[in-house]
Amino acid sequence: MNPQNTTAIHTTPSTIDSGTPGSILFNVGGSLALVLLLIAAIAWVARRAGFRTQGGKSSALLTVKCSQSLGQRERVVIVEADDKWFLLGVTPTNINCLATLNKQSDSDEVASSPLSGDFQNVLLNMLKKRKPESPQ
Repeated sequence: MNPQNTTAIHTTPSTIDSGTPGSILFNVGGSLALVLLLIAAIAWVARRAGFRTQGGKSSALLTVKCSQSLGQRERVVIVEADDKWFLLGVTPTNINCLATLNKQSDSDEVASSPLSGDFQNVLLNMLKKRKPESPQ
């Protein structure tokens, strides 16, 4: 080999900073956290704006008029279906139909009254309207 024809090979330093080994992990973790926060923000906006699916006809067939908690896991619910109201007792293990009522013409009053009044009074009034007066 001729010593005069040798060329020097220049190497460039790598672009990865080996002085801080956690910086790559920090960049990847930060990007992942940013993507997760973006997904959570989009889900929150969709929920607030009402973009969730209603199930088409299923929401029109069955409507919960009012609900009252009786204990930690027990509830009494009034459900409307086919122009009838069903008084349901709901527990963690089963659902019982307590009464079946005809749909009332003043259904807006009953739907809003549990928020402003006592559920027991509303229930008693509904049951009194259901029972015909006995002739005396």
